[in-house]
Amino acid sequence: MITTKYVRENIDKIRESLSRRESKYPIDQLLELDTERRRMLTDLQSMQSERNRKGIEVSELKKAGKDAAEIIKGLEQLKARIAEIEKILPENEERVEGLLQALPNIMHKDVPKGKSDEDNPEISRHGEIRKKNSEPHEAILERLGMLDVESAAKVAGSRFYYLKGDLVLLEQSLGRFAIDEISKKGYTPVLPPYMMRRRYYRGTVPLENFEEMLYAASEPTESRGREDYEKMEDELFMIATAEHPLAAMHAGRTFSYEELPLRYVGISPSFRREAGSHGKDTKGIFRVHQFNKVEQFVISDNNSDRYHEELLANSEAIIEKLGIPYRVIEICTGDLSKKDARSFDIEGYMPSQGRYRELFSCSNCTDWQSMRLDIRYDYKGERRFVHTLNATGVSIERMLVAIIENYSNSNGSIDVPDALVSYMGKRSIGKA
Repeated sequence: MITTKYVRENIDKIRESLSRRESKYPIDQLLELDTERRRMLTDLQSMQSERNRKGIEVSELKKAGKDAAEIIKGLEQLKARIAEIEKILPENEERVEGLLQALPNIMHKDVPKGKSDEDNPEISRHGEIRKKNSEPHEAILERLGMLDVESAAKVAGSRFYYLKGDLVLLEQSLGRFAIDEISKKGYTPVLPPYMMRRRYYRGTVPLENFEEMLYAASEPTESRGREDYEKMEDELFMIATAEHPLAAMHAGRTFSYEELPLRYVGISPSFRREAGSHGKDTKGIFRVHQFNKVEQFVISDNNSDRYHEELLANSEAIIEKLGIPYRVIEICTGDLSKKDARSFDIEGYMPSQGRYRELFSCSNCTDWQSMRLDIRYDYKGERRFVHTLNATGVSIERMLVAIIENYSNSNGSIDVPDALVSYMGKRSIGKA
């Protein structure tokens, strides 16, 4: 668990990082609450000792037949002060705990400065743009009878979909291709639970910001209000990505140094409310509430930069083999997630929009998750928190969009990327 001791020991780094983020996080309030908490604990311990001493003194006076009224009066006052502190202390500790959970990660020294996603610098650009213009993917697929969003909207609401025919096979082929490519590099395939308890979700994301994106397995009712509901640590949420159950899988575990790194490739559906994205990508399957995803996840020692580079290279290798023109950008200080120390995105070219759109993300969370999930490793007798890193293997529905638009033909057919032909058993889908 992240502690105020950690904060005080790293206060200069934390302040510098918060300043670079231009964060309004109340670090001084946290320190003041912690100072007050420690003072109360010291006072409480002192008063409890005095109470015990006076209790013995009263007992001895009574045994000797002497008047203990004055001491008893003082003892009652002391007990009242103890009761007052015991009442206030849990409230203080709850506020401290909430602030600790919300503390942003310490940023990597090389994160570029910027205020928003518009300031994210381009690191590199790859591949030849073969098509300057294209119909939107949804128009192509609906004409081929492979996508039905109207029926899905009737059944489940907006941002859901039915995939049909060869598009289903292409979707499945993409997932298996990514798993094969990543697992042959030493990553263990994992099929995780599709739900997680609140206590573990709190360890993987800043839940005070992220919860609006999650689907709860049950909602508050009239008989169980929101306050009680939020305190139910066993309340289940549908997972937003395999990263989260993969991070929580080893909660409370201590590894030997020799066991690291651990490399996983998870595959799962992802469920997201897409809160705050109203009006964005409302058509088709680029931004939806349910999609399938292959995720890379690494648990390492605290020299994690090399694994961040490894994960990014894995993701680049996949998009290169799929033949999608792409660029790599680095996330700037003003756009970086609270849990990330450093992050890159890979954006694929979308001909219908004439621009690059996010297909992969690749993040180093350093010890942000491990401190909250209590995952450590033993290094020469010293217990250290592991570093956790994650990267998209393939976000399948989004990659389908890129493939449809980059590989569609004027005769109505869609070429299958060479890397997927052996999985599909054919070189094109749709009308020949």
